[in-house]
Amino acid sequence: MTTTKSAFVAPTCANQNLGISCNISSNPCAMVQPCLNLATCYQNISLPLGYTCLCVSGYSGVNCEVDERVCRPGLTCLYGGTCNETSNDTNCVCPQGKIGDHCEYEVDLCSNISCQNSGKCVSVYGNWSCLCTNNELYSGVYCEIKSSSLIIKEMISRSFACVAIGCISTVIGFVLLMDVLKYFFNIDPVHKNIPSNKTKQKNYHRQERQKKKINKSKQPMVAVRFHYIHA
Repeated sequence: MTTTKSAFVAPTCANQNLGISCNISSNPCAMVQPCLNLATCYQNISLPLGYTCLCVSGYSGVNCEVDERVCRPGLTCLYGGTCNETSNDTNCVCPQGKIGDHCEYEVDLCSNISCQNSGKCVSVYGNWSCLCTNNELYSGVYCEIKSSSLIIKEMISRSFACVAIGCISTVIGFVLLMDVLKYFFNIDPVHKNIPSNKTKQKNYHRQERQKKKINKSKQPMVAVRFHYIHA
C-alpha cells in the first residue's frame, strides 16, 4: 500500500497580495496600521519595516508615538486648566482655586479665615469651610454657635467655680485677719481661748481640794461619852 503526500504551495499573486485567492493585501499599512496619532502611513518596500509614517505637527518617532506638543491636554495644564501656546512656551489658564505653572497648586483660601472653638478651615476646589470639632456642640459658618446643652454645662461650671472661689477667698481672708490681729495689734484670739498648762494644773488642784472638803463633810459625826468611875 503506497501513501501519497501532498505539499501545500501558496499561489504567486501578481498584485503582491496574499492568500489562496490573492485577496489579502501585503501592504503593512493596511495589515497592522502602525502609525499613531492621526499619522498617515505610506508603503515603502525599500525600508526595513516596509512602510513610513507621516506625522502630524507635534509628534515624532517611527510610528509618530512621541508627543512633542507644547500643550498636551490633561498633561500640561492640570485640573481642567486651559493651555495657551505662545512662542514655544505655555501659559495655563487655571480654574478657580488653582494656581501654578501647571495649575498644580491649591489656592489657600483659609489664610484669612479664623474658625472658632478649635474648628479647622479646609480649602477645596476654590471654596472653604470650617470643620467643627463636634457637630453636636458647635455649628455655624465659623463654628461660632454653641448648642443649648453646652451653654447650660458652661453656666453650671461657672457657678461651681464662683462658689469654690468664694470659699477659698473667705478662708484666706480669715487667716489674714488672724495674722493682722496677732502681729500688728498683739491680739491672739485663738491662744487666749486655749488655757495654758499652768492654768490647767491650778484648776485640777482646786477641783481636788474641793472634792476632799466634800468627802470630809459627808463623813458621819461620832458622839463620845465619858463615864467617871469612883474608886
